[in-house]
Amino acid sequence: MPIRHITSVQIIVAYGVELGIDVDLLLQGSGLVSSQLTAHDMQVEDKQELHVLKNLMMNSTSPFKVGMELGSRYHLTSYGIMGYALLASSTPRKAIELGLRFLDLTYVYSKIQLIEINQDLSLRFSCDIAGELGTLILARDMMGAAIIQREVFESGYLPINLQFTSPQPLGLSLDIMQQILGAEIQFDANYNGIVWVAEQMDLPLVKANAATAKICEQQCSQLLQQKQNWKPIEKQVKDTILHLGFTSSMQDTADYLSRTTRTLHRQLKQEQTSWRQVRDELRI
Repeated sequence: MPIRHITSVQIIVAYGVELGIDVDLLLQGSGLVSSQLTAHDMQVEDKQELHVLKNLMMNSTSPFKVGMELGSRYHLTSYGIMGYALLASSTPRKAIELGLRFLDLTYVYSKIQLIEINQDLSLRFSCDIAGELGTLILARDMMGAAIIQREVFESGYLPINLQFTSPQPLGLSLDIMQQILGAEIQFDANYNGIVWVAEQMDLPLVKANAATAKICEQQCSQLLQQKQNWKPIEKQVKDTILHLGFTSSMQDTADYLSRTTRTLHRQLKQEQTSWRQVRDELRI
């Protein structure tokens, strides 16, 4: 039962209310009530937020436009301690790698890959959720990620390009969105992603602070472990191997999950499997 902080639901509901949608209608069927929106330490299930997003989509006319506008509401402060960890990172590359490592602490539903080809470095997004809801979520996740990049990198200093495979939707003010983002937005592209010039990725960030970054990263690791305790260990190991690659060792996996190899072995044994068995199943 994956969980996430209620902050994202609060952002969705606040945006929906601005569109004239009733709060109870936005929360209908999610198992959440309006009084819980003020409980800032509350956790919700992934499927509950997904249901709120579905209600938003069903009561609006343009899923892509709504996703873009909603994504622009996800600022660095929306991510708590992880936002400070990104801000204190030494280089853009380190910030991106840290963001991918702690992706479970964000609100995305999309899958994200870091790709470097020739002179370009890109984050590529894909969403398995079908239909208009998937369209809304992909647009939200990408715009939200781009907003973070703008606030961490200061886009005037490190320009980015946001690319979508879909055509530009009707009713979307591209100029306004580009002004909000401080970057170029391109439609009918070859893939969904955020693109930078690779050589800029290793430049020092203006607000880098090694001590702060280390403290924040440690706290992120603790939060991630708490959240992952809601997942079966086998699922955690699969996700980690897919992220680190099939050449990674059990020690690499244990380090990534902030455990010892002995603890990881014991936990997998309790689920009647092993690290090697999980890896081999993935390979097959």
